[in-house]
Amino acid sequence: MRILIVGAGISGLTLAALLKQRGMTPEIVEQQQTLTEPGYMLGISPLGNRVLYGLDLMKSFLDQSVASDNYAMCTGSNEIIHQFSLRQVYEAYGPNRACTRGTLLRVLMAGCEGLSFKMGVSVTAIEQRGDRVQVSFTDGSQEEYDLVVGADGVNSGVRRLILTPEEYSYFDTGWGGWLWWTSDTRLQAGTATEFWGSGYMLGIYPTEYRFGAFAIMPAEKDKTTPYPGLRSNIRQAMSDLVTPFPQVFEQIPQDGRGMSYWPLKDVRSSVWFKKHVVLLGDAVVGFLPTSGAGASMAMESAAVLADELSRVDVYHLEWALRLYQKRRQQRVELEQDDTRDLAKGMFVKSALHSHLRNLALQRYSTKSFTESIARIFESPI
Repeated sequence: MRILIVGAGISGLTLAALLKQRGMTPEIVEQQQTLTEPGYMLGISPLGNRVLYGLDLMKSFLDQSVASDNYAMCTGSNEIIHQFSLRQVYEAYGPNRACTRGTLLRVLMAGCEGLSFKMGVSVTAIEQRGDRVQVSFTDGSQEEYDLVVGADGVNSGVRRLILTPEEYSYFDTGWGGWLWWTSDTRLQAGTATEFWGSGYMLGIYPTEYRFGAFAIMPAEKDKTTPYPGLRSNIRQAMSDLVTPFPQVFEQIPQDGRGMSYWPLKDVRSSVWFKKHVVLLGDAVVGFLPTSGAGASMAMESAAVLADELSRVDVYHLEWALRLYQKRRQQRVELEQDDTRDLAKGMFVKSALHSHLRNLALQRYSTKSFTESIARIFESPI
């Protein structure tokens, strides 16, 4: 069975490693030239760990990631709303870890040794002919495959090529975030801290590299790339936090040089595959970063797809793809709904609404948090 995976991100590399483990030799194309940049911060829950254990990559991941054992939720003026011990919440399931995207990709690449990679190449056309899929690439080449997997992210080119606009939709929060790295000595190792203000949200998350700071504010149409005054705009919007965390804000690059912008929108597809082309990860159901669940859910989906593909021959692929969708769709859509609901609570412009929200959050107990984790962890995948 000749399989092409489009996208060497988390879901694509996870699927490639799992298929290789099952004796298959998928080919991977990736539009980026390299995968060496740190990228952004990730939280990997025990759901993702299960996949890494199955690939015999968990020890390597533990060696290269850091613990994320605590979570602090604060107001925009640095008053604590809640503190949770994630170690305690996840005790029945395993460790909660944190890393950069680049580190997780490096771990997954170890499971893909010997597979064919084409870097700096993307797909320009897909034509399904009977049970074969002809794919055209930006390097001018054409190839035929039995199966094509679109694992190319929330702005998936594969999705645009195979689905109609009516078969998928975006959910846009109207907010966006700027990312930079910090090593403020006042930050606590192993603790993720979020400041839920009015008109902004600041998240600071541990990784093996440094802490990642993510400043989220209402989106401005013409300000999605670094611009003069970005640093001062962030400092002004979050002025109550500058004094308690001076280095965080001092380490914002001048004029935003090197910072990356993340528009906070996701996507949901009602159709997961057409004939022998299937979507995976953020390409089919994308996640907002509000709960930190996206990476682990993408890995879990890759595990289910690999499982179904390993149980059929090339003549019954559509059966496997139907079962993949049936096993995953409700679960990932429910989790996506949770991230959207979180966004509605996090991203509040009004000072009054922010105050009322924070008062309501004080009633959210550790027991409720633990039960919400158990609901997803104890559900079949």
